[in-house]
Amino acid sequence: MGYKTTVNDLLETLLDFVYPRNIHCILCGEAIDKTDPYSLCTDCREEVKFITSRFCEKCGKPLESMYLPQKCPDCIQNVHYFTKGFSCVEYDDKIKKLVYDLKYYKKRYLAYHMAEMMTARFVELGWEKPDVIIPIPLHPRKERERGFNQSALIAKYVGKFMDVPVECTIIRRTRETETQNKLNKEERKENLKNAFQMIEKQKVTNKKVLILDDIYTTGSTIDACAKELGKAKPKEINFMTFATGRNL
Repeated sequence: MGYKTTVNDLLETLLDFVYPRNIHCILCGEAIDKTDPYSLCTDCREEVKFITSRFCEKCGKPLESMYLPQKCPDCIQNVHYFTKGFSCVEYDDKIKKLVYDLKYYKKRYLAYHMAEMMTARFVELGWEKPDVIIPIPLHPRKERERGFNQSALIAKYVGKFMDVPVECTIIRRTRETETQNKLNKEERKENLKNAFQMIEKQKVTNKKVLILDDIYTTGSTIDACAKELGKAKPKEINFMTFATGRNL
């Protein structure tokens, strides 16, 4: 176990004391019962739009009830490098605040509850358990500035809940790309071209891979990562993210 891993584990243990779980709702801050799922009060849990009804069979984006195809317009019109994927909740102002609180306000304890929701959704879908979970890497400089990789932190808990190894060194980010939320779809693709490099092919070959990230928007990041991982010829490349929006 490396020095960095040891420090991070100690920090997570400390956070459990500073922010004990299931004391306050992670969205509204109201006191809750220890038995309330995901550390959400009843009202907030009812407001969260869990993706449980109609969704794209390829990327998992929610579909309108009157929309007939089983794929969203994007997956009908474009080729993706992943096999299939899903997201846990719809992205709205409440979920945006949750994600931003984790990423930019260093509320690392939120990753545990996001992982709880994602794991529960995975079980509900009845997917076959992956051989390895790979979080989307940050560029080293950005990770140093932030202090952690939010996707790797979520993946750590998902891996524990699912009893699946999490590998953070299989693929690395070789270019420091511009922030994706400022770009349109085509700019996102160009921004991520050759941004990832695979390091340990043997850990992917003939394996069921699950890529993990916090948000799925256009799929450009997942695609760029999946394309690079595909060079090692895994059995399949699926993904899951915490949140996504609608195409319609």
